[in-house]
Amino acid sequence: MRQHNEVDSYSGPEQEEINSYLRARHGECFMGFPTYRLVLSSYVTILSAGEWNDWDENIPFELRGRLVADATGQGLTPESCSERRVIEMRRIEAYPELTDIHGWILERWMSPAYGPSPAEWNSKVVPGTDIPALGPFPYLGYYIHIAGPYSEAPTGPFLDRLIEQWEMMREDVLAMATDAYVRKRWYDANERDKRKSEKWNREASAANMTALQPFFSTFLEGGQARQRAAEHAGIQSNYGN
Repeated sequence: MRQHNEVDSYSGPEQEEINSYLRARHGECFMGFPTYRLVLSSYVTILSAGEWNDWDENIPFELRGRLVADATGQGLTPESCSERRVIEMRRIEAYPELTDIHGWILERWMSPAYGPSPAEWNSKVVPGTDIPALGPFPYLGYYIHIAGPYSEAPTGPFLDRLIEQWEMMREDVLAMATDAYVRKRWYDANERDKRKSEKWNREASAANMTALQPFFSTFLEGGQARQRAAEHAGIQSNYGN
């Protein structure tokens, strides 16, 4: 009997009793995978390609690349640099939008026929390479988010009602599923670095302000240096001369 985690290498906690219930009540797909499954969203991952920066794990996220005054006291320099930059496929969270509210989610298996063709899928590549940005084509199908997250695993009868409601809208949902799924994958791939940059800007702003203290003077050259340093640090505020 094929297991649901063969589709995407899910390795999180299992609700074996509930998933057995779902399999018995709602069957399997033609490939032998359970049509529905209950999984913990934080452990659902996908393969995605892009440019990655690897850092020393001992450096806290907010201190990575923090700007500090250089030896001359007239400029800024990064306090640390990434150990390497590489373009490759890696596993990332399938649901970054649930980062702050992870929990148990109900998913439904989708046939590869409801996705784009392999040629269309592989046409979206990492700029300057031929590496598919969306990861390998899902020949085994894929699971899509139906309901949740829930802080505690729902009961079988509760999930039955959710599935019944979803099945009532099935044709409309499946009509949109192909385009919506690809759009989400492409959006997540493109927004990953943007989200990291925004997080860095929020968490490192205080550190950058500390590094800028030597430039808080009243003379003209000091004001120009402050402006250049603020722009370099990603701080939008304008400090007077």
